[in-house]
Amino acid sequence: MDDDRADDPMIWESDRIEASSGAFIAAASAAGIGVSIVSMEPPAPRMVYISDKGVEVLGHPREAVLGRPPSDFLAPKERPRREAIDAYVLADEGPRSFETVVQRANGELVPLEISYAPIRLDGGAGIITFTRDVTRRRRGMDALQRFRQLIELAPDAVWINDGKRLCFANPTAARMLRYDSVEALLATDPRNIVAPEEQASMRARTQEMFRTGKSLPPRDYRTRRSDGTWVMTEVQSMPIEWEGVPAILGFARDVTERKEMEARLAQSERLAALGTLLAGIAHEMNNPLSYTLLGIEQAVAQLETLGAPAAEVAKLREALDGAHHGATRVAAVIGQIRASSRPSDAADQGPVELRAVLEAALRVTHNEIHHRARLVTELGDVPPILGCAQRLEQVFLNLLVNAVQALPDGRADNEIRVVLRATPAGQVVVEVSDNGPGIPEDVRSRIFDPFFTTKPVGLGLGLGLSICHGIITNHGGTITADSELGRGSTFRVVFPVAAEAPAAPPRSAPAAPTADAPARRRRVLVIDDEPALATMIRRILDRECDVDVTIDAREGLERLAGPETYDVVLCDLMMPNMTGMDLFAEVARRQPGLERRFVFMTGGAFTPRATEFLAQVKNRRLEKPFETSVLKATVAQDDD
Repeated sequence: MDDDRADDPMIWESDRIEASSGAFIAAASAAGIGVSIVSMEPPAPRMVYISDKGVEVLGHPREAVLGRPPSDFLAPKERPRREAIDAYVLADEGPRSFETVVQRANGELVPLEISYAPIRLDGGAGIITFTRDVTRRRRGMDALQRFRQLIELAPDAVWINDGKRLCFANPTAARMLRYDSVEALLATDPRNIVAPEEQASMRARTQEMFRTGKSLPPRDYRTRRSDGTWVMTEVQSMPIEWEGVPAILGFARDVTERKEMEARLAQSERLAALGTLLAGIAHEMNNPLSYTLLGIEQAVAQLETLGAPAAEVAKLREALDGAHHGATRVAAVIGQIRASSRPSDAADQGPVELRAVLEAALRVTHNEIHHRARLVTELGDVPPILGCAQRLEQVFLNLLVNAVQALPDGRADNEIRVVLRATPAGQVVVEVSDNGPGIPEDVRSRIFDPFFTTKPVGLGLGLGLSICHGIITNHGGTITADSELGRGSTFRVVFPVAAEAPAAPPRSAPAAPTADAPARRRRVLVIDDEPALATMIRRILDRECDVDVTIDAREGLERLAGPETYDVVLCDLMMPNMTGMDLFAEVARRQPGLERRFVFMTGGAFTPRATEFLAQVKNRRLEKPFETSVLKATVAQDDD
């Protein structure tokens, strides 16, 4: 073997070089650097020496390397650069370095960093090269580049603060805080970014993280943008080392909309609870209101029988008419509360006179409008539409209230205009206009979105127009908003006209009593836990009917099971101990058929069970408060 090496001049030269530079080559190898020497003498560069580490790095056996040009080992994709690399090496400009990729004998592609310097080799030109496998470094750099790209493209703001200044920030941070560039953000004193009342807390948290070396749970901060506006950010921070000094790495997320929505949802929950409370109050108010209205009607009916002077009767009538008007207004307000606190269903659908609906909404909002603006109405005669009057009244109440709130306080020319008209295309149009400041274009596209509002928290949920949009759409209609800054806004609602429904067959009137068969007095059982109302109903019906009264549903159940037969059972829906619903079910079980004679008196179904019951049971009902004429007509009507 030694003889063969002695016969090969390249190997002999290689051994000579290694023998003369052994310590230097050993040090390079220990550092992971391969050493090789290339003769630059014509006709072509050729390798005359390569160290063991160089063989390992290049990945070819020594005998396959010596005597060949180094460019023979370039990877295929690098071979088009061969001439450029050769020219670069031959430039003889002193020590230089470059990176390239070689292909090892096993086909593996390896990135190498090659440094070289010119030398004199036995009087001829040569170069000494140092090769290092930079696979790990490249992978690390690639990973670092990918990580940097992730940070640059991250949807959250990322920043580093060394306690005195911002050392790093990604583009998202600049955008979130409305800076023109990252550089502009980095030039900002971080103390000017966090709200003054938040700075003490942030300093304390920073010191705690520096002390413990541990991160703390996320915290919300009011953060100032470059234009002076504020954004609520959720910040997660952790201690790190940055360029040799302790620093804080932070991740910040804009949670302004989320916080606003949470506040509005909390407000919505409070209002939902308030709605339930108001529904209960409305139910309780309907009982005394019912007997108050009935009592006023009875008093008016008996005025002529008093025998008092006409002037005195007129004064009493005027006083009673005023009381009746006031009680009626209270009933209208309670009706609004009831309509707002219960969902509509298909049973509520029917022909609706929009003029009457608008007039009702205007009555309810009269006081609010009267103190803020001049009201102009143009309510034409229009055909009916198909829908739910209560839900439509909710729509127009909302539009009217919004119009009032859009007007600035104290301006003398404030005006709200309400127009109702029909179109030749068979549609009904309602327009609610105000001459307020108008709606900006960027806001107009979002006004029907749920929870979107420009009002401060507590003054609006951002649900009103969204609910209106849903109600109108369910009625087959459309709602649009036209607005011009400084000129006001117009909300336009368009409905299709209701198709003509076939006329209901005339109801046969009860046979008139004959002389031989006098009219039979109807027997009525009144079951209501409000004694005053039950007594008032008996007083009204006593002349035409035989009336029994009980204020307890269980006692009513016993009376219905007794020997007496009742033609009509006037039963309150909501009662303690036993509800009208439970009584109805028990009668249906014990005496099938008798339950059809029930007429339910209700001041509002404010529980889900009551709402479902009334939707399923088709018995007649009296909505409290009711008038004397309605009560008498209901009792006189035969069951189908």
